[in-house]
Amino acid sequence: MRPALGTWLALLALAGCSNKPVVGTVTGRITLDGKTVEDGLIRFIPTDRNSQPNDCKIANGSYTVTMPIGEKRVEIFWLKSSGPPEDTATQGTTKSTQMIPSKFNTASTLKYTIIQGTQSKDFELPSK
Repeated sequence: MRPALGTWLALLALAGCSNKPVVGTVTGRITLDGKTVEDGLIRFIPTDRNSQPNDCKIANGSYTVTMPIGEKRVEIFWLKSSGPPEDTATQGTTKSTQMIPSKFNTASTLKYTIIQGTQSKDFELPSK
């Protein structure tokens, strides 16, 4: 007995219908001069621009992100309060200082390739 043509077409359609990207999960720790980055943000930006950047909160030096696989440019930010709020038109805005050097955020050359599955990547950053 031969399967009906409709059954074969349905199976072929289902085999090629997955639009979900293949993803990987990265966990890790971030330090600056050997000290834990208490909080902040780590951003993974796809170098191929085929998916959206992903921002992840850093908590007690740790982060976890799940996103499509591929090479990413990595930016790391850590703002610390540097004084009382300014008395300006934006009253209540707290002065803050970026603790991470720009070579690891706005001018970052950090790269990491996310692969399918779970992996670990620590970032041990020097301030100089």
